[in-house]
Amino acid sequence: MASTGKLQGALLAECGEWVWEQLQEDGYQMSGELVDLILETERELAIHTRPLDEIASLLEEEFRMRGIVAQPYGLDAALIKVILEWEDDFLGFASISRAES
Repeated sequence: MASTGKLQGALLAECGEWVWEQLQEDGYQMSGELVDLILETERELAIHTRPLDEIASLLEEEFRMRGIVAQPYGLDAALIKVILEWEDDFLGFASISRAES
């Protein structure tokens, strides 16, 4: 399903890169592809406008069903929520609401 919101293409890639940089500064060692996967999957499932806790739980379950794991931190709802919070910051800087993203 194609994203119809404002956060797509080059802007989505920029968001993923920025979020990844923030995570690195916070001491999380993970691939940028994992951040991209989270951002893309929340849009693929059309859940990106829901509350962050709900998105994080739904993505945790989706990744578990797909057999996607991450090392060394794992891919649980708490880590996903950290990524979503940084995504919210990026959206704020870009003057885009979650509903528009």
